[in-house]
Amino acid sequence: MGKRFLVVTEEWAGSGHRMAAEALVEELSASAGVDSAKLVGGLETASPALRELSRFFYLGMLRLAPPLWQRIYEREQLWSTSLQKPLAWWLSRKLTRELLKKEQPHVVIATHAYCLSALARAKREMDAPFHLVSIPTDFHVNHFWVHPQIDTYVVAHEQLAEVLKRDFQVHADKIQVHGIPVRPAFRAAGERDKPTWRAALGLSPERFTVLVSGGEGGYGGIAEVLQELVRIQEPLQIIVVTGKNAKLKRQLDDWQQKTPDLRHHILIRGYESQMWQWISAADVYISKPGGITCAEALALKTPLLLYKPLPGQERRNSAFLRHNQAAAVANTPMEIRETLNRWRIRLEGQKEIEKIEQVRRPEAARQTAEYLLGL
Repeated sequence: MGKRFLVVTEEWAGSGHRMAAEALVEELSASAGVDSAKLVGGLETASPALRELSRFFYLGMLRLAPPLWQRIYEREQLWSTSLQKPLAWWLSRKLTRELLKKEQPHVVIATHAYCLSALARAKREMDAPFHLVSIPTDFHVNHFWVHPQIDTYVVAHEQLAEVLKRDFQVHADKIQVHGIPVRPAFRAAGERDKPTWRAALGLSPERFTVLVSGGEGGYGGIAEVLQELVRIQEPLQIIVVTGKNAKLKRQLDDWQQKTPDLRHHILIRGYESQMWQWISAADVYISKPGGITCAEALALKTPLLLYKPLPGQERRNSAFLRHNQAAAVANTPMEIRETLNRWRIRLEGQKEIEKIEQVRRPEAARQTAEYLLGL
């Protein structure tokens, strides 16, 4: 009989955590020796009401009070200490009853930290304990990801492994450095060069191409970014992906109709389920610095220009990538234009790509799956 894997995630705080989970499930499901690889939403299973409350609080804080969210995030050690025990006590009972006893997994993997303490408590109390794996889906780790009952941590980079050892006293034997899991399609897409991808998408193969996106929700000041890009004198090919933000798509379509641009080629797209095509085609990707978004761009060797990082994970991701010279950060539309003007020359010499090579992990999902199969 093969192994049973359970991947627990959340999607109310953005789609990235779920995408990492999907990447692992896809790799595990295609592997020999696997009886099942199932993806579930932790709060969706344990407490749909708490899921909606958490989503409302998280999105509301980011939209209405970013500085307050930053202060809360900076005190994550205090919050993790205060919340882990009550959440673990309440959610673990429901997860055990509704999920763990029914599935009887050999390995449980978490790509979101919310239910980790509950899973850890359930592991300690169950008659047949499972191997518990924590996979932070950002380029940093915090206290919510760490628990004595966790057997393995899979992190994005060697620097994060050092943080776990130094700041959280996690033994080196518990740490694996494989990267943030991205779907196999991103690994395959990197085998074609950018002009080939542009031609396949009906774009000009030779024109300098800029991709603009704000994640699944179309966040991040996309309209103001586009308005700044069209001020650049040299002809560009600009692809804007608005995600599931239908209102923004309509606004940009109306703007494009009223102000046709004869210098630049502008393409406005809605939700794209195959983002690897567009990231592969772009010379520069202007985006929010979500962990999965950044990992996908790095896997495809597409330089990142991170715009107005939000407090919390986004600022930590931006700081890591900027420190490693694998991305640039812009906080104003003018900084975007200035950075692009510099990069157009530098990218021709592939200088940015050399830095990306040091942090990219296109094989992360496959390598993580191989490790999990060996447990």
